[in-house]
Amino acid sequence: MLIDTHCHVDRFPNPLELAHECESQHILTMAVTNVPSHYEAAVEHLSSLRFVKPALGFHPLAVSDNEKEVDVFVSAVKSVQFVGEVGLDFSSEGIKSRMEQLRVFRQIAESLSDNSRFVTLHSRGSANDVVSVLEEYSVAPCVFHWYSGSSSTLKRLLDFNHYCSVNTAMLASKKGRSVLETVPRERVLTETDGPYVKVGKRVARPTDVRQIIEGIAEAWNVSVEDAEAQVSDNFMKLCQQVNIPMEDHA
Repeated sequence: MLIDTHCHVDRFPNPLELAHECESQHILTMAVTNVPSHYEAAVEHLSSLRFVKPALGFHPLAVSDNEKEVDVFVSAVKSVQFVGEVGLDFSSEGIKSRMEQLRVFRQIAESLSDNSRFVTLHSRGSANDVVSVLEEYSVAPCVFHWYSGSSSTLKRLLDFNHYCSVNTAMLASKKGRSVLETVPRERVLTETDGPYVKVGKRVARPTDVRQIIEGIAEAWNVSVEDAEAQVSDNFMKLCQQVNIPMEDHA
């Protein structure tokens, strides 16, 4: 089974067309959102689909302009199975809102402390802090999307049983391939981060998971079929850990 654990479906020019493409090709896709109100809209349009799963999100770069939505997130999270993307961003783009982000992420982490949801995380320039907040509220396991932090923090998050998802941009970079080489095979997942990642001159879309699987297979020196089976098993195991029934997709 092909799985895209992190795709911004609502950021494509025609989200419904993309969603139905995932559905017709049986690509299990986590439709992450940037603010809780976008999640509510996603549910309205995607709830009838089997392979596209809306995820409740609050992107760290959206926090400063949408703090009133914190309560919306905390209320909504009680009834969702998929969360993303959430986390911290201390890059040059986000460092000015560092304290606001930390305050909101702690509230989010507290709401996730029962560990009954699939969670995909943003950690640009902030991976160590993200791991610390998750540890503070005993939130694990989660998925670190497009991990770009230090090797020491990578080891730390792996010690806490977190996962990492890999996209085409990571496979094309020395840093990203190093992450893939370090993460145990049973903790690797796939993502596209479309439309924010490009494949050639076009934006990535869930169908590009096939290409990611091929890259993982090459890195692992295994067949494409074996790589796909391993990633699928990893996803199912994670869902089992957080008590999300996925038998219909086995």
